[in-house]
Amino acid sequence: SRWRPQRAQGKQGQQWLVLTVAEPPAPGICSPGEPQAAARTRWRSGAGGMVSTYRVAVLGARGVGKSAIVRQFLYNEFSEVCVPTTARRLYLPAVVMNGHVHDLQILDFPPISAFPVNTLQEWADACCRGLRSVHAYILVYDICCFDSFEYVKTIRQQILETRVIGTSETPIIIVGNKRDLQRGRVIPRWNVSHLVRKTWKCGYVECSAKYNWHILLLFSELLKSVGCARCKHVHAALRFQGALRRNRCAVM
Repeated sequence: SRWRPQRAQGKQGQQWLVLTVAEPPAPGICSPGEPQAAARTRWRSGAGGMVSTYRVAVLGARGVGKSAIVRQFLYNEFSEVCVPTTARRLYLPAVVMNGHVHDLQILDFPPISAFPVNTLQEWADACCRGLRSVHAYILVYDICCFDSFEYVKTIRQQILETRVIGTSETPIIIVGNKRDLQRGRVIPRWNVSHLVRKTWKCGYVECSAKYNWHILLLFSELLKSVGCARCKHVHAALRFQGALRRNRCAVM
C-alpha cells in the first residue's frame, strides 16, 4: 500500500490517526494513475460534509524548528540536519476531523525582519506574500533560546498593530518547540503560559518536533480554533482551550 497509518498519543490519552503518504512530496489519497484532484474529490464525497479551506502561516526565528514541525505533522519524519528556510514554502494537505474534510494551506515562512504594514509592502517582498491574508498564525520559538521568544513577542505585536481588519478574529497560537531539551529551558513554562493565555489571549502549546510530541495536538487545536473563529459570542481563548474534546484527526 502507498499509505501507512501513523498513530500518536494525544492529550489525556486520546488516539489520533494520521495517514501519511509513502512518498512525502505527494500528499493526496490517490490510487495508481489517479490525479490528486480527482482523488480528493472522491474522498470528500465519502466524508460527508462541506469542505473548508484555511490558510495558516508559520513564523519564527532561525533554527526554532518551524519546518521540522510541519514535516513531522505531514510526513512523520525528522532530520537532525538543520536546513535554514530561505524561501516561502507551501504545503497543501487535507485534514479529516470529526468526519469533516478541511483543506489546509500551510505557509512556512523564512524569518522576516518585520511584519508587512500594508498589502504593497507584503507583495513587494516575495518572502512575505500572502502573510496578511491567512486565517491563523503559528508563532514558534525555541524554549532554550530567549531571543527566539522575543522575536515571537515582536511579531505578534506587529500583527496586532498592522493587520487592523479582522485581527481580533484571527487566531494566534504560540508554540514552544524542543520540549525534549527541557533542562535547557530559559523561561519557566508557567510564566510563558500565563503571559500568552491570560495577557495575550492566545493559544499556547509546547511540543517536540524531534519526538513527534504534541504535534497533532497543535494542529488539531489550530483547526478547531480557526473553525470556531466566526462564533463571535465565544471568547477566542475559550475556543482554543476547548478545542480538543474527543476529536479525531486524519491527514491525507
